[in-house]
Amino acid sequence: MIENHEILPFQRLVLSAAGQNAPRCTQVFALDNACAHIARMTQEPLMAQVRLAWWRDGIVAEQALAEHRSGEMDALRGVDRFADMRAGLVDMINGWEELLVADGEEWSTMLPVYAHGRGHGVFAALCPDHAEKADHVGQVWALWDLAGHVADEALTQQVLDAARLIAGDGLQDELRRLPRMLRMMAIPAISDVLKGKAAPLGLTGRLYRHMLRIQLFGR
Repeated sequence: MIENHEILPFQRLVLSAAGQNAPRCTQVFALDNACAHIARMTQEPLMAQVRLAWWRDGIVAEQALAEHRSGEMDALRGVDRFADMRAGLVDMINGWEELLVADGEEWSTMLPVYAHGRGHGVFAALCPDHAEKADHVGQVWALWDLAGHVADEALTQQVLDAARLIAGDGLQDELRRLPRMLRMMAIPAISDVLKGKAAPLGLTGRLYRHMLRIQLFGR
């Protein structure tokens, strides 16, 4: 099972609203964190792609082969409704891969692919029954999160501009149909993006209070 220290405080707060689905959702966040670690720590894009391909191959395999086996992969494949999560998990990995291989000058082309892959993928894997309803809000969340980790100010603004185009496209109906745990992720992201703010690097007091209010009152 994934150790608690591998789950970020923001994610732990989301998991507190997951109920009986918390063990499964923990594995989704753990995989997203593993992909983020690969993107952050691997200097050579080709090697990063190889590591992402290992995860993707192990997820899509109907039966895990010896080369797919690890404690982390076994934990992921062993969760409830793994088959229903598979497409979302693959989308997530593909989104991270798009971020890795894109040239900095081509971010306008890369960002929509990354946002749909990672954003929709994470939301679809967390709540498979709502996969079709979580595309746009998931994209805003993924771009908001990325903007908080981009050092270049011009690129940060480009990411926020891309997110704002989606966030301003009437997402209220989509939000109302989502489970509370997904709203805890999406609503702060949309609110910040519309104000021109990127995700904070940690669970700030402001973000904590906003998420807690959504958990308690649904909005």
